[in-house]
Amino acid sequence: MKLTYRGVDYDYNPPMLEVTESEVACQYRGQPATVRYVQHVPIPQPAEQLTYRGVAYQTTRQGQLLQLAGQPAQVKATARKANALQGLRKLAGNSTAAKARRDLLNEASLTHMQSISRSLQHRIEVATAEGNESLLRQLESEMRQTV
Repeated sequence: MKLTYRGVDYDYNPPMLEVTESEVACQYRGQPATVRYVQHVPIPQPAEQLTYRGVAYQTTRQGQLLQLAGQPAQVKATARKANALQGLRKLAGNSTAAKARRDLLNEASLTHMQSISRSLQHRIEVATAEGNESLLRQLESEMRQTV
């Protein structure tokens, strides 16, 4: 099909789709009508082994479900999780990166606590200078909680 838009010629070929007429006939404004729809091409589904609430099942390429027999999936998942955690603990304890990360976190925590203490000390000095006894009691209580 030849098209022209703002002086530019186009050769447009719409995609050819398989159209199927429905078996249901109806009337539209008094005239008999049938509905045409595009015939769907089935898309193959991935075959996966899944679990839902501890029950193992498998999907097929056609989209059907098969229940798997054997060991309960919950026991398998728990064992898998325990093995993974044990491996992570082993890696985390021996890694130099993990040690550096722990040192950095400890240093950041110490700096944060020093900053809070410094800010609280300044607020106590200001409350003392103003003579505000109730604020001074609150700040001293806060100081005891942070230490």
